[in-house]
Amino acid sequence: MALSLCRLNSAHASASYDSIVTLSYSIGILDSTNPTAGDRTGLSILGTYQQASDDQNFYAVVGGDGQYQSYSPNPAAATVSGKFTGLYSVGGNVNSGSVDSLLTGLFGLELNNNGPYSYNVAVDFQYALQAAAHGEFASTNILFDYWDEGGSNSGFDYVSAEAFSGDPDDQQSAADTATFHFGLAAGATRQLYAQAGISSHLESADASPVPLPGAVWPFLSGASASLGLAGRRQRAEGARKA
Repeated sequence: MALSLCRLNSAHASASYDSIVTLSYSIGILDSTNPTAGDRTGLSILGTYQQASDDQNFYAVVGGDGQYQSYSPNPAAATVSGKFTGLYSVGGNVNSGSVDSLLTGLFGLELNNNGPYSYNVAVDFQYALQAAAHGEFASTNILFDYWDEGGSNSGFDYVSAEAFSGDPDDQQSAADTATFHFGLAAGATRQLYAQAGISSHLESADASPVPLPGAVWPFLSGASASLGLAGRRQRAEGARKA
């Protein structure tokens, strides 16, 4: 899926940004105690998405004519056969004003075995991060992490783009893959998670500074990109199970 990194009339703005996260889970059955080849009796797979709204994962302040927009075509939950894909993006622009925001998209894959057979499962996971900044002062950062509640695999990644007056536009990207292997016994459930936190700042030359709460600054600092992942994971899992 190709997406433009210029939305919200950003071509005419004094500062703009776009951050896009795409991911996919491809599910395969390596072997099973089911005597019928290709039969997945009792096995159900659910892909989920939600945008966080708690204070630790959502924040937005807009000044002047600044604006931001988040976008995801993902339904809240969808039955999955062999592949689950997700997309989450945030963009903003300003001519005279400012934007400061932190928005988080949460993805999940839940495998339930309600049948009498066991399954040996392989899930191939792919993701791509794209960040672009343009104009007088613009910055956008994507903090991405993924994990399996069973502890078989986890990881995180980070991209950051910044633009200043007189400098060329900045575009940064990252992509990687991972594979989860696990057994799913009769009556068992396994859950995989991924989340993308996108923090951004826009400011025109004539903008008045807007003070941010102290709790927001650790996330906005690139040096602290790897901090707080465990707590964010616990909150994400708790929100899904609530």
